[in-house]
Amino acid sequence: MLQKKLIAVALACAASAAVAEEKNLTSAEIETLLRGQTIKGLHYGVETRQYFAPSGLTLWIKEGDAAPSEARYKVEKDQYCSSWTGLWAEENYGCFSIAHDAEQGLYYFIGDNFRAPFVALPGFELHFD
Repeated sequence: MLQKKLIAVALACAASAAVAEEKNLTSAEIETLLRGQTIKGLHYGVETRQYFAPSGLTLWIKEGDAAPSEARYKVEKDQYCSSWTGLWAEENYGCFSIAHDAEQGLYYFIGDNFRAPFVALPGFELHFD
């Protein structure tokens, strides 16, 4: 019984240490990271790319798609927000915090029951290797 408690405490401490190494980005840091740049990520097991135009347009494509999806994005209250309702429809934004794990060089979109890893690429890079 004591061994199980020690294992539980060790796992809790390890989880706390892993979270402590991540830093949530501010609005200014998110703007610098995304505006005019592309990210390469993993979304439900599929490689994705997303470009963030300075105008607020974002293009998202997953491996195997013929063309990217278009949406709007904005940064506010230390979160990245996107509206995928269509460029001509009423905006309906969903927002995510962005955390950075500097040790691994990874970023994460973080929302309710959602955590998606990505890396930043310079400029416009929507192609797949």
